[in-house]
Amino acid sequence: MHNILHLIFNTGKKNTPKVVLDAFVARFGDSLNIEWHKENDNYEAVFYRDTTEIIAIFSASGELLEQKYNLDLRLVTPPIAHQASAIGELMNLIEIDRQGKIFYEIIARDGMLDRYSVLLEDNGTVLEKRKL
Repeated sequence: MHNILHLIFNTGKKNTPKVVLDAFVARFGDSLNIEWHKENDNYEAVFYRDTTEIIAIFSASGELLEQKYNLDLRLVTPPIAHQASAIGELMNLIEIDRQGKIFYEIIARDGMLDRYSVLLEDNGTVLEKRKL
């Protein structure tokens, strides 16, 4: 039973380099329910801290490249809320930290129930918008 649980809660850990695992532990501690994925040359850890889903992307050398936080919608900042309301209803709010530079990715839907993914700077400037 222990082996089954270990496999379920440490997905992909076996193929993740030790330097990446060590960098993860140094930054995020011994988090639970970590899912590891290899994306191109990078390693992606998906895990929870308290009730927040976090995605951390590391280079093969262990450098933390990006962190994504799936935030509660009540934490939306006014510039981001303004852009979401221009579309319609805010459905999803992701804060992206790319080595200290903050961005937001939102999913919003309009009155016709069409959904849009929008990448924004923290001041609300739209960088990319696409219909889902």
